[in-house]
Amino acid sequence: EDYMQKILKVFLISTLVSFCSLSYSDNHIPTIGPMEAYGCNFSENKDMDDLMGVVKEWNKYADTTGTNYSAWVLTPYYFNTSQTHDMYWIGFSSDFEEMAKSSESMLTAKGIKINDKFNAVVPCDEHSLWGTELVRAPKTGGGDGYLTISDCTLSEGATREAVLAADEKWNAYLDQQSEVGGLYRWYPGPGVSSTEFTADFLLASTTDSLQSWGKAAERNVNGGGNMVGMGLYGELMTCSDQRVYSAKNVRLSTPN
Repeated sequence: EDYMQKILKVFLISTLVSFCSLSYSDNHIPTIGPMEAYGCNFSENKDMDDLMGVVKEWNKYADTTGTNYSAWVLTPYYFNTSQTHDMYWIGFSSDFEEMAKSSESMLTAKGIKINDKFNAVVPCDEHSLWGTELVRAPKTGGGDGYLTISDCTLSEGATREAVLAADEKWNAYLDQQSEVGGLYRWYPGPGVSSTEFTADFLLASTTDSLQSWGKAAERNVNGGGNMVGMGLYGELMTCSDQRVYSAKNVRLSTPN
């Protein structure tokens, strides 16, 4: 069971505005942004240098489309034998309409030609759409870094208010610790397999370097951070199967 299979779960596009009805026992709806994800493997004799060559051409084309779209290429760093893809592509837009606009730009004659070049280098057998909820904004820019992901399931009776209250306290603690990374919840959408992804959401955290990741790990393991987190979230959710990816930024757009 590979990473992208683990993070896939289907629901109708009409429920996209009601993520919390899937996850919480009350009616408070969060602000959700779009993320698309691809799971891919390099073709024979192709590597990251070949991919970056296509990315360069794609970026030039994307500059002409007027679309808001940022993207990162993920490669496994801490992983196991369940990891079957060489790399993942995750892309973000300012809202779902903008994401659709960006997707349509790849259906033009020029877009199709570039997409064929992508497929020749690193064909992808999985493509899904996710809803992202910001828990903590990163203190650093959106460049290269590391991404940590865990599968999370809400406890019975967990409410939106309780989770938001825990978020506020966790953010205050991280402020005291001068944490620079971002924290997000990713909710499954179209293209996601409910038989493969059985959690309620993915918890995703970002950091700007491996050293920063290690600093946070030291704080959590030996500095009491895990105890603080358990005290805040332990009765609200359970998270497991943590994995870490190197994240290379390939495009960064500002919101329209």
